[in-house]
Amino acid sequence: MLLLSLLLACSQPPADVAPKVVDVEPAEVVDYEAARQRLSAERERLAVSRAGRSEAEVLEEARDVVFRALVDELIPAWHGTPWAFHGTSTTPREGEIACGYYVSTLLLHADFDVERVRLAQQASENIIKTFTARSDIHRFSSRPASDVVDRVQRDGRGIYILGLDYHAALLVNDGDAVQMCHASYLGEGRALCEPALTSAAMVSNYRVVGKLLDDAMMRKWLQGEGFATVR
Repeated sequence: MLLLSLLLACSQPPADVAPKVVDVEPAEVVDYEAARQRLSAERERLAVSRAGRSEAEVLEEARDVVFRALVDELIPAWHGTPWAFHGTSTTPREGEIACGYYVSTLLLHADFDVERVRLAQQASENIIKTFTARSDIHRFSSRPASDVVDRVQRDGRGIYILGLDYHAALLVNDGDAVQMCHASYLGEGRALCEPALTSAAMVSNYRVVGKLLDDAMMRKWLQGEGFATVR
């Protein structure tokens, strides 16, 4: 029960968590639906154009396509969207979004067949287990945020799910820096990306992190297979 209480995604933080106003300008507006359609078309193309190519080559290209779509188009489109504990928006900068819904909605819009609502309402460790092999999940108890960032840097370029005491987020390692992309409940409360190491939302007694887009996840993406939410 203690572990579960530590891992509830988007639980209400205790009153003594000091808010911090994060100054972030909304990203340049992109045609979000067009970006989603381009990614879906790329998935279909990769699923059928395998002649003369190894599975490893196709999976690597698919992984890069999804990474670039999320980092360059889908995630930035949500910047500035207001956070709310019960936020369930499916449209960037319209309505409000909670942290678990931020994660599940972005994955759905990246053309992964996920149970958006059920996934968003899970403990953050269960969100991670839905996509990441148990052996690739890393847990940090009463350790500094720098240990988490170092682990993500060692594991390389990619996108990760991060679970905290009262929060869930994405970590983006572009090969240079590690950004925390999330619907932040701090300050004005809004979606943004910021350096993970110095994010006020990284303050947590317990942290769990799992890397996304491994070969098993990308095979399901290519084939349009559903992801059963771990509960």
